[in-house]
Amino acid sequence: MSSGGELDWESLTVKGTCQELGKRYFRLTSAPDPATVRPEPILKKAIKALKLKWKNHEDYAYTCDQLKAIRQDLTVQHIKGRFAVEVYELHARL
Repeated sequence: MSSGGELDWESLTVKGTCQELGKRYFRLTSAPDPATVRPEPILKKAIKALKLKWKNHEDYAYTCDQLKAIRQDLTVQHIKGRFAVEVYELHARL
């Protein structure tokens, strides 16, 4: 916790174990359970599936929800690099 009583996300790193491709976004108010966070290989599969789903059916609300959940999983695991940039760019271009 920071001095303001908020969670210090920079000091918190989670290693995800969730194997589900699709996961609804929910705002974190406490440290996430690793069982609800997807590791990078699963996130890559999730992005691939999401792109295919978007191509077949452009559901903006669903796609944004999924991208927010993916971004959150990246953030809590401190995953940075080319893949993270791809996710953020994809979300920005919707």
